[in-house]
Amino acid sequence: MIPSLGLQIQTAAQDGEPTAVIRELLERAGLSEAEVLGYTPLIGGNPEMSQVFRLRISGSGDVPRTAILKLPAKSSVDRDRESANGSYQREIEVYRLLRDLQGGFQPRILSEMFDPETRTAALLIEDLGTLPYRDEFTIGIVRDALIGLAQVHGRFWGDGPLGAMSWMRDGYRADIFNEDTSQFAPNWEALCTSSSLHPCDRPYVNEVGRFQSDRLLEVLDELDVRPCTLIHGDLHRENMMLRRNGTIVEPVLIDWQDAVYSGASSDVAKFLATTLNPEIAGVHFDGLIDIYYRALGEDLRTGYPFPTFRRDVMLALLGTFANYVICATTSVTEGIDPASENRSLRSVAAVINVVRPLDAL
Repeated sequence: MIPSLGLQIQTAAQDGEPTAVIRELLERAGLSEAEVLGYTPLIGGNPEMSQVFRLRISGSGDVPRTAILKLPAKSSVDRDRESANGSYQREIEVYRLLRDLQGGFQPRILSEMFDPETRTAALLIEDLGTLPYRDEFTIGIVRDALIGLAQVHGRFWGDGPLGAMSWMRDGYRADIFNEDTSQFAPNWEALCTSSSLHPCDRPYVNEVGRFQSDRLLEVLDELDVRPCTLIHGDLHRENMMLRRNGTIVEPVLIDWQDAVYSGASSDVAKFLATTLNPEIAGVHFDGLIDIYYRALGEDLRTGYPFPTFRRDVMLALLGTFANYVICATTSVTEGIDPASENRSLRSVAAVINVVRPLDAL
């Protein structure tokens, strides 16, 4: 008996042995003659959500030499949780919505499998190589990424029916993933009193920490009333890959499992805060958000003046900072270099120190 689609996906995920799923995906891609020479698990990302493999493939014609396979989490507990909250379906649905952007701002989806019963999915995706380093994000590449982002946001601006889809993540408190706001103040206290874990011990960052300890709910309340569209929801640097073709380098946005119907400024703020070095942010931050804003359609700009958008970006910076503080490691782990802990929080705090978001409120 041929196992059901859901059983194929879940067995491959649990066993870490995806041969049967790979064959099915290649068949669906019209590459049934291709031969898989091997596959290697890739470390990184968020293994509690998904696991990723790089495949080596042989064949003639249009057969790619490598591809990326994405499967659900290995743990049944993690897999069931992500299935229930729609993560796997959400990614499939968004890639379908953005099909015409594949090969450009979106990766090429070579093949996909989705099982409605278990709400699990498997994806065969173009191989975009290794995660880019921060210094690879030149101003030109960041600009191109923001223009691509504006194109996606503008397409779904004010699309209430999309926001109401059953698979869409709840937009309430989207910037902090609906984490417990009461954890901000004690976590910040633990971080700012630690000589090794403080993310950026500067007077202005400490002022931001004190402000958020008292007024985080006000920030989140204001973020909840922005104009809404389809946003990535977790647009940190490692979710923006680079497609390299000779001397041409293009940004490619991946991993839509946290997509949400919320404010566009959250994607802009988190991407810039986790990607730009603080020295670059201090000079170019306003110019880059202006590039994004001008890439939106004129009709959208008419109802959303730039000063309001800029204020929303600054609020979203505070929301991003709050999320990382709430989720931070607050005690030194034996055997771990403290400077490597809370890496994203450190990046965001350093950018906040030069951009000074409180000055816009």
